[in-house]
Amino acid sequence: AALWDFGVRDPKEAGGDSGEEEADEEGEDGDAEGFTLDEVLRLGGTKQDYLMLCAVDEAEEMVDGGKKDAIDDLREGELEAFVSSLGLGKYAESCLVVEGEEDDGDSEEKGKPPKKEKNKKESNPRSLEGKKEKKGKEKARGVKDSKKKQAGGDQDQHLSAKKERLEEDFEFHARQVILIKPGGKWYDLEYTNEFSAETQNQTLLSKYKALAQKLYQHETDLYKNKTDYQKGASSAWMKTVVSSGTLADRMAAMTLLIQDSAVHSLQFVENLLNLVKKKGSRHQSLMALDTFKELLISDLLPDNRKLWSFSQRPFNNIEKMSSGNRDSRDRRLILWYFEHHLKLQVAEFVQALETLGHDSLTATKSRALAVAHELLCNKPEQEKVLLVQLVNKLGDPQNKIATKASYLLEILLHKHPNMKGVVCSEVERLLYRSNINVKTQYYAICFLNQIVLSHEESTLANKLITLYFCFFRNCIKKKDIESKMLSALLCGVNRAYPYAETGDEKVKEQMDTLFKVLHLVNFGTSVQALMLLFQVMDSQQTVSDRYYAALYKKLLDPALATCSKPSMFLNLVYKSLKADVVLRRVKAFVKRLLQVTCGQMPPFICGTLYLLSELLKVKPELRVQLQDHVESDDEECFKDQEEAEEKFVDADKEVEGEERNTRENSVKTNVSNSRASWVHHLNMGGRQSGASYDPMHRSPLYCGAESTSLWELKKLSEHFHPSVALFAKTILEGNHIQYSGDPLQDFTLMRFLDRFVYRNPKLHKGKENTSSVVMQPKKKQFMKDRQNLAVNSKEFRAKDESKIPVDEVFFHRFYSKFDKRREKQKRQDDEESVEDVDDDEFERALDTFEAADNAIDVGEDDLDFA
Repeated sequence: AALWDFGVRDPKEAGGDSGEEEADEEGEDGDAEGFTLDEVLRLGGTKQDYLMLCAVDEAEEMVDGGKKDAIDDLREGELEAFVSSLGLGKYAESCLVVEGEEDDGDSEEKGKPPKKEKNKKESNPRSLEGKKEKKGKEKARGVKDSKKKQAGGDQDQHLSAKKERLEEDFEFHARQVILIKPGGKWYDLEYTNEFSAETQNQTLLSKYKALAQKLYQHETDLYKNKTDYQKGASSAWMKTVVSSGTLADRMAAMTLLIQDSAVHSLQFVENLLNLVKKKGSRHQSLMALDTFKELLISDLLPDNRKLWSFSQRPFNNIEKMSSGNRDSRDRRLILWYFEHHLKLQVAEFVQALETLGHDSLTATKSRALAVAHELLCNKPEQEKVLLVQLVNKLGDPQNKIATKASYLLEILLHKHPNMKGVVCSEVERLLYRSNINVKTQYYAICFLNQIVLSHEESTLANKLITLYFCFFRNCIKKKDIESKMLSALLCGVNRAYPYAETGDEKVKEQMDTLFKVLHLVNFGTSVQALMLLFQVMDSQQTVSDRYYAALYKKLLDPALATCSKPSMFLNLVYKSLKADVVLRRVKAFVKRLLQVTCGQMPPFICGTLYLLSELLKVKPELRVQLQDHVESDDEECFKDQEEAEEKFVDADKEVEGEERNTRENSVKTNVSNSRASWVHHLNMGGRQSGASYDPMHRSPLYCGAESTSLWELKKLSEHFHPSVALFAKTILEGNHIQYSGDPLQDFTLMRFLDRFVYRNPKLHKGKENTSSVVMQPKKKQFMKDRQNLAVNSKEFRAKDESKIPVDEVFFHRFYSKFDKRREKQKRQDDEESVEDVDDDEFERALDTFEAADNAIDVGEDDLDFA
């Protein structure tokens, strides 16, 4: 019947006039299946149709449109199944058209039949008469029921057809080829980024989910069976390794299979996850943990979005989006179903990380913490849960884990600065938990005060200052002022204050408390409080005398010699003196600073001298203090010396007079000291002329430092440390110290000993060198060669001593002296020269230098041991 589906043609168009001639020429005059050529042409066929009919043998039995027992590509029942799958049966009634006259003689044309239906009626010439009779019966029945069908039949047919069409939409049809081709990243495929924020119909969602499950299962089965798609990574050998290989081989094989086609390898993702969650073998679990993490970062998780669940897809518009193409729709369903289950697997993996984070072993917890941090830095999936895990580790019982959590959070904010607000909110939530301990709060505050802020983040700075002062008030209320928490809080306020808009009001409320705390807390905390007070006052140009008195007193704190951050204190002193407008107070600070350095180590002395050199640039009026005799600003007053008159007094009266004079002098002294010790409004005009310097005075304004010189610099110029002596001489000569390193680090004993083991200091931040050197003009070229020049090398010993920096002179003299002794010993014993200095030789050399009978002449090439 299918051979005649060509439509009715005009015999002339079909070549009816020349058909017989052509048939005669071909020699094919016989009947074709009982039809002559004229009959075929009359029925609308062509010569080609006639030739095709001639090829059919009536003697052979036809089965399902093909010859029985013939080699054919159609199996039994396949054609019927195909026709039934087309679903044409339900449209039969709607396509029938009633034609002809009714019983009463009236004729009514119901419509023109479709071309395809008309072709079917003429497709089989042998049954034309039967079809005509059937058509007549249907016409008669249709005429009788035409009025009923016209009223409500159309609507019923439409509803039933729609219902059948919906049922057919969710029907599963097996395919012979896969829809998702392997290769590339799955999230770069088409249809994966389609998303809908609207609420989907739950009934529709459940039906599509059931269909997607069947489609995905069939897709994975096809992929397993079709080796053409699997290339080399999914060969039989690879499958064997996955099932029965060693642990490392199984991990590698599953990784290759997932990378080859992630959509078809969800079962291997589940296998890896099960290995991570498996208890009893930490080595296996940690190995699977690293493998799964690398797969998530490199192949499974998108970079710019989170995974979407199945219910977040636009199922209301899926038919419209696929334009009726079933392959396009099914491909969407497979990809969406895969992503939904991948999201569930990632959520389970994050929960497994949480479990590993509570392991008893520190190494396991540290590894889980590092994996959570790496996922949080690289992918947005499950970032909220991962952030909570990372922040919670600030309260870990082991200090090592808590410190690492703080460090990893700092790295996270360095890579993603936009996450500062989110991270700070999570840390704040941790701080205000009811069951939190003090140690966890301390670690959280230490993390917060290390956050680098900017002027665009004033809201965050205000939030942090409010948080700091809330805990500051609690510490004061509990009288817990000696704890490290107070120092961490003040450090946080100092860091956040320059960027906050409402910081002044918060600090002013606690101003008196800060001044009281200054004298009770340790040195480091008091420095933080002084820094905060100076920031607030300096921003308002109202640095008070009370602040300078507190800072002046802090210079005499014995803890200054052992403080961990002397650079912070010296920086505060420099900024405070630079902002001070009262010159005599600055002189008092400089005087006390030099007095303090006499009991300090060389690094602090060099740092103080460098501070003084920089201060002289800003306030050149201080150079008057460098003179030996400082002239007073008051007018000179010359008085004649009264002539001494001899008086003779009895011995007993003389003793009484001395006691009386002693009492009067002591009273006067106490009165004068008490008046000068406090800053009252009566003596704000200044000190009395001719008063001497009082080094222990509590107020820098009235200690009399302007009446004395900086004679301490003379003693420092004779210091045993060459750099200290050179710094002091440079200031006394009226020059500025030219130095580019950090004297507090470069002049330490450790740096000196490093040179004895021939280790050159490392470069820092593009500087030439941070070693213990004075940057003299002649040394700049030497600094370039120093990195590859050891102090025991021949090149170093061959240089002239006048071209050697002062801190290198000791090494130059020592190794030159040792080299001469070694050459002398070589000549005597004819032994090989020793490359390095051993401990015994070094001790013998020092003993020789210190011996009384071997005095060292500095003018010669010997060692100046001093």
